[in-house]
Amino acid sequence: MNEPVTVTYSLEEMFSRLENKIDNNHKEVTQKLDKQSEEITTIKATLQAQQPLIQKIPDLAEKVGELKNWRQIVFIVLTTVAGGVMGWFIRGGTLKP
Repeated sequence: MNEPVTVTYSLEEMFSRLENKIDNNHKEVTQKLDKQSEEITTIKATLQAQQPLIQKIPDLAEKVGELKNWRQIVFIVLTTVAGGVMGWFIRGGTLKP
């Protein structure tokens, strides 16, 4: 049923084939690592270039907040003026108390 298997390769040939495969895999891994380190370097350079912009974000957020406050102040002033004018017309449009 089960016949013995005979190997026709010599040990030297098998070891050399294994060494070649290991060398090829090592070269592939090295190339991939080099490529990834290049990509990481590119990403770091991009982040360094954007760093000044990132540091401005809190200042811009503060300025937007100030603009919102001004909008509220203007709305309150306009409402007060409109209410005063309407009250003046209701009283008859005179300056007498």
